[in-house]
Amino acid sequence: MNMGAKRSEKRLLILSAAMMGLVAVGGTVTGILSNSQAILLDGIFSFVAIIIKVLMMVTSELTQRESSKRFQFGYWQCEPVVMFLEGTFTLLVVVYAFYAGIAGLLDGGHSMSFGIATYYAAFFALLDWFFYFYVRRTNKNIQSYLVHYDNVSWFVDATLASGLLLSFGFAWVMQYTRFAYLGIYVDSLIMIVLAIQMIPPAMKILIPSVKQILGVAPIELHNHVQQVMDRFMERYGFSDYVSSVQAYGRAKIIEIDILLPRDYPIQNVAELDRIRTEIDHSIGYPSYEKWLTISFTTTKTWMAKDYELGEAG
Repeated sequence: MNMGAKRSEKRLLILSAAMMGLVAVGGTVTGILSNSQAILLDGIFSFVAIIIKVLMMVTSELTQRESSKRFQFGYWQCEPVVMFLEGTFTLLVVVYAFYAGIAGLLDGGHSMSFGIATYYAAFFALLDWFFYFYVRRTNKNIQSYLVHYDNVSWFVDATLASGLLLSFGFAWVMQYTRFAYLGIYVDSLIMIVLAIQMIPPAMKILIPSVKQILGVAPIELHNHVQQVMDRFMERYGFSDYVSSVQAYGRAKIIEIDILLPRDYPIQNVAELDRIRTEIDHSIGYPSYEKWLTISFTTTKTWMAKDYELGEAG
């Protein structure tokens, strides 16, 4: 990522943290005033989301640095770790919200101020959706992995606020009907519905981060490298090759071991470097998002162990 994109990434993350701070304070205060557990949950979720966003900003700074003596392959692995923390936290919120909703229904529900809650939900639903689409559009230009997954939290919050608006608005109107007695169950029911709605976004963050932390090879990247190397096999008459790939956030780790015939007509190392450069250009991706190692050997002992990636799915 170039410096301009990095500055845009940092600006979006800072703005996101500031906006989430506004949601956190508003949700906590309104939740207490209206006696709504659902709104209070939204406020608490936003407070923890601020911490995650700060970690994202720190990660963004780290990934700009060169490798160090202690982290000799760079700091790319920090990105999936932060995503894992965000996904885990979101899943914990889902479990708590579902439990609290069930417990509330079993306890007979509770009364609350639907007017205050509805005004809160209307304001923050508009704010959340506006910011979500703004970040989504802006990130199309900078292509930030961190901003992309950070924006998932805004989708979750916007969905929460929209659900609260519809539910509280309906309950507020219902107060003036013969079904007003059902209003005590609305807050608990909303907690259960919101918990179910939050499961897909939580999995959308958690599953990719777990795969990257565990070292599951990205199939698309693997297939791309294989296609490139198959063409070079035919073009240069290599005996065989083995490629290994991994991804940490936006960074792509690629290692390729090429087996040459013992009588391969290479005159000097510079010629091998020229072939490396051709392979590098054919694989693509910006140099700051790629760690590429290409080795040549005439002995299979020095090649990585072959595998059948298809078995991993």
